[in-house]
Order: sequence, then C-alpha cells, then structure tokens
Amino acid sequence: MNMGITYLFGALLTLGTYAIGIGLYKRYKKTWLQPLIVATVLIGAMLLVADIPYDTYMKGANLWNWLLGPAVVALAYPLYFNLPMVKKYFGPILLGVAGGGLFGLFSGYLLTKWLGADTAVATSTIPKNATTPIAIELSEMVGGIPSLTVVYVMIAGIGGAVLGIPILDKLGIRHPVARGLSIGIASHGFGTAKLFETSDREGSVSTVAYILTAILITVVCTIFFS
Repeated sequence: MNMGITYLFGALLTLGTYAIGIGLYKRYKKTWLQPLIVATVLIGAMLLVADIPYDTYMKGANLWNWLLGPAVVALAYPLYFNLPMVKKYFGPILLGVAGGGLFGLFSGYLLTKWLGADTAVATSTIPKNATTPIAIELSEMVGGIPSLTVVYVMIAGIGGAVLGIPILDKLGIRHPVARGLSIGIASHGFGTAKLFETSDREGSVSTVAYILTAILITVVCTIFFS
C-alpha cells in the first residue's frame, strides 16, 4: 500500500464508519449505538479481518486527531452565551474538579493494581480523564503505554455518555451544573458533546469542567512524574 493510499484509507475508513454510526443512532435512538462506539467496533473488525496494522490505519486517521484541537476551540461558542451561569457557580465547579479530578486520577491506578496488573498497565490509567492528545503525552511521562491509555480514554468517554447520563437521569439529578460537572470530569469531550445534544447549559459547564480537569491532571503528573 503506497503512502497516498495509506493516508486516504485511514481517513476515509474513519469517516465512513462514523457516518454509519450516525445513521444507526438517528434511526434506532439506542444509547449503545453512539457513533463513536459503532465506528470503533467496525474499524477494529475491519483491521482484524484484513490483517491491517494499526499503525498503517493511524497514518490517515491522524487527520481527525489533528482536528480535535479546532473542535475543542469551537466549544467556546456556546460557552460564551452561558458565561453568567459559569461565573455564578465557578467556586463549586473548582471544588468539584479538584475532588473529582484527583479521585479519577488515582482510582483507576489503584483498581488495576488491586486486580494484579503490572505497573505500566496501571499507570496507563492515570491520564484517562484528560482529552486524548493530552492523555497520550502524559502517558509517556508517567511511564504508561500510550496506545493503552487511548483505550482507557475512550472507555471513560463512552462510559460517561452511555452509562453516566442515564444514571444521572435515574437519580433525578437535574441541575445543569451538577450534570455538567460530573460528566465533564469523568468523560471529557465525548460526554460533553453528548450533553450538548440536549442542553447548552449542561454542555457549557461540562466544557469548563473537562478543561480544568485536563489542566489539573497535567499539573499533578508534571509535579510527581517529570
């Protein structure tokens, strides 16, 4: 496979499977048919069946990783219109990020160690609540396995959207700050995008929460692991 086809393959495979996911989700409205879940399963299956190395696929798929930056910046647009609410509750948001962020930072590590995982596997969980680009860099810093960290990041994001939001609904938690804060800390951009589907207020709080959580995780990892 020459270089041009390699780049085109990864980019189009990602786009195509995600489009299929969107179509299935719009038609059946099932939480477990989130486009990211569908795309991940389809891509994994196709790579396994065709015996295509993951690195080959990622040469083209990295285009979408690069676009994560502009996508995050775009979240500032709805946030701007909800700044009064964010300012009003900024103190509780900071406290929530401090507590939830630190808990998320070490809970995965302690759990995986308790289950008998080796140190590299356990430390790969430490940056799981940061966004993917940050988590990859931090994984290398703390001695983890970046590719495994990406899996943990996806599990955190998908878990928040698929399980976290329904749990909040079942518990009757309706306040936009409480909902946005919990999902933003635990599920970063993916959970935030899911909240924006139903509420700009919840999504805006979640945006602030996951950005602050990423900053907190970066600072803690830099202090203790650099």
